[in-house]
Amino acid sequence: MARRTVQHSARLVWRALLFVAVPAIIHAQTSVAGTVVDKPSGRPVTGATVTVVGTEIRTTTTQDGAFTLRADRAIARISVSRAGYADEQVAVSNGSQGLRVELTPLQTLPGVQVVADRPTPGVEVLTKSDLDRFNGLNLVDAINTVPGVFMQTRTPFGGARITMRGYYPSTSGNSPNSNGLGYQVFLNGIPITDATGTTVLDDVDYSTLGSAQIIKGPASSLFGSYIGGTVNLVTARPSLPGTSVSQQVTAGTYSLLRTNTSLEHQGDASDFVLNYGHQGYDSFREHSASSKEYLRGSGDFSVGTNQNLSTYFSYNRSFEELAGEIDSTDFYARRPVSDANYLANDSHIQITSFFSGVTDNYRIDDHFSNQTTVFGSARTSGQPFAHGFTDVNQFNLGARSAFVYSAQLSDIGVNGTLGGMAQRSNLTSNGVFIIPAPPYVERPTAQENYAIDMHAFTEWNFTFPSAVTLTVGGSVNKNQFAIRNLLKSNQLFDTTALAKKSFDAVFTPRAAISKTFDNNISAYVSVSTGYTPPLLSNIISNTGAVDTTLKPERGVQYEVGTRGTALNGRLTGNLALFDLENTDKLVTQTVSSVTSTVNAGKQRNKGGELSLSYLAVSSSNKSDVLTLLRPWVTYTYTDAKYVDFKSDNNSNASTVSFSGNAVARVPKTMASAGIDASTGMGLYANGTYQYVDKVPVTFDNSTWVKSYSLLSAKIGYKQTINRDYLLNIYAGGDNLGNSTYYNALFTGPNIKGLAQGPDGGTGDGYILPAPYKSTYYFNISLSYAF
Repeated sequence: MARRTVQHSARLVWRALLFVAVPAIIHAQTSVAGTVVDKPSGRPVTGATVTVVGTEIRTTTTQDGAFTLRADRAIARISVSRAGYADEQVAVSNGSQGLRVELTPLQTLPGVQVVADRPTPGVEVLTKSDLDRFNGLNLVDAINTVPGVFMQTRTPFGGARITMRGYYPSTSGNSPNSNGLGYQVFLNGIPITDATGTTVLDDVDYSTLGSAQIIKGPASSLFGSYIGGTVNLVTARPSLPGTSVSQQVTAGTYSLLRTNTSLEHQGDASDFVLNYGHQGYDSFREHSASSKEYLRGSGDFSVGTNQNLSTYFSYNRSFEELAGEIDSTDFYARRPVSDANYLANDSHIQITSFFSGVTDNYRIDDHFSNQTTVFGSARTSGQPFAHGFTDVNQFNLGARSAFVYSAQLSDIGVNGTLGGMAQRSNLTSNGVFIIPAPPYVERPTAQENYAIDMHAFTEWNFTFPSAVTLTVGGSVNKNQFAIRNLLKSNQLFDTTALAKKSFDAVFTPRAAISKTFDNNISAYVSVSTGYTPPLLSNIISNTGAVDTTLKPERGVQYEVGTRGTALNGRLTGNLALFDLENTDKLVTQTVSSVTSTVNAGKQRNKGGELSLSYLAVSSSNKSDVLTLLRPWVTYTYTDAKYVDFKSDNNSNASTVSFSGNAVARVPKTMASAGIDASTGMGLYANGTYQYVDKVPVTFDNSTWVKSYSLLSAKIGYKQTINRDYLLNIYAGGDNLGNSTYYNALFTGPNIKGLAQGPDGGTGDGYILPAPYKSTYYFNISLSYAF
């Protein structure tokens, strides 16, 4: 009986303690969750530091801008900071409701948002102001101010390829010289890069972009792990509250005429943009005209307090005439000549495409959220080139989903992402190389192909009280190609035959650690691995045989660096040293008239990247004469060398070694400098200088192209009139020093490999010249808000 009495009393005491303790426990576990976004674009801000004001409790935002904080007392205010943005403090009235914190970007580095509180090696961002520093109609001028990045185009507005830190697939032939390979591009979460590994940017409307994130090398595990890197393009959101209409007209040299007509709406819970653009251009060489049409719609809609939907669609038509490559004699004599073979074949690239996607951002609870994108695209392209033609119909379908976990575990902030992406591309193509002049003989479809690209990824960030952040992650990558109806010796295979090449799954890990000092400067170390599968076309020889032994290229990138600010935030800087080692390079070889792709190379790219910006004047007071004055400079040094690189993998008397030579098409030195200024009355100006070092264009380094410098300037006036009208007028010029420079270079094993006439080949050159004289443009834009 006494024992029962003791037990009963113990239960009463325990219940009493619970009655007292539960409110305290609940109070001790006060939490607040929310999302941090970029104010102009509304896009998530990754890596922002969120702190409970007056405490050391902090965390960083995830890929989708989400955060969760827990404290042992009620949270009254939080502070959000990220270098490149003005700090923001927000009052917390109800921690159970998701907060939306908008950060205003500062005028910092061109192409760089410095991150001092999270390890983001190799990751940089072009803001809207960076993109608008030039004419805004292409990406080349702006992205080439980013250290370590070199973008070239086959025509002024088409045939783009981007080289990051000196990496690109080195196979010779038309594909690597004409399209983007070895990296991937996303537009509003929709992959522009198809499942075959090819990136075509001819039908992307750069004038509608709001930002561009550049990940140099395999520095992120969240997007697969292409060795060359990843570019995430985001379209601009409405710039005025309410409903507005706008009209933009840009005119310039060589009959450049661009129009944009837009309808926009910005509300409390939704916004959308509908834009139609038309562009025409004649160029300075015969048979170089360009015509483009773009129709784009995008919107962001809140669905309750925990869900947001983003939509995007575009219809695009692009027509680019091709004047062909020329040799150095004509180039340095500044002759506006065109290749006779291209003219005879009426060479051009004609593309009609449609892209669409829907992204669902859903906050499950204080700790978990999900972002899922479902996308589809279709593209029809026709390309007669100098010695043949290729017609392709292509359909792409896929989805990407990522679950994000965010929590504060004692004094450690944890952010983790786990997800996957799958994409399938179906292609029917009809083409042939080395044919007589048109008209062509009618023939059935030569190939019916498909490609599948899948990867699962995870990345975890641990933020410690000592301002140390550890990042670990990795991705598992899987690719498969299938080819039906191959063309072999001008005869078709049995249409029931299906040849497949499935690559083994590849795991590519990465790790990084950073340390922040006084909330101003951070230092980091990073190791990441990459994987680039061969193209669909690489596994097929010119006889139609499928190579099932071909391996993907592999890469390892080591990086150390420091980022931060000084002089009360006015001086911003970034220094990075990298070492990118690449093995199993793909090389095109020809043996007994059989052309195929083999693994025959190793390459090592070492270098450094520097960015500096000084905010000499910064004022929001419109009565001040000068409201902004910012000089800036970027510098890139790349020592790219072939380490064990051969013409083929036969290892016989005909095998040529290129080991020790400089990598073709990679400048050793690139530099940019400029100044941005604006006044309180609405006048603004930008001046930019760019330098590109000499480069070899052959693997044997027998042929080089000289260095060049470019000077650009822009002056404008922007003002709001009667609260309802926004006027923007500007004029500018490119290549104001009349330099002799190129849009792009073709590369190959040697001068014969570049097909220059007297030395063999088909008689084409290797230089695609840019205008030899200064070009100018003028723009007027007027927006009216209802």
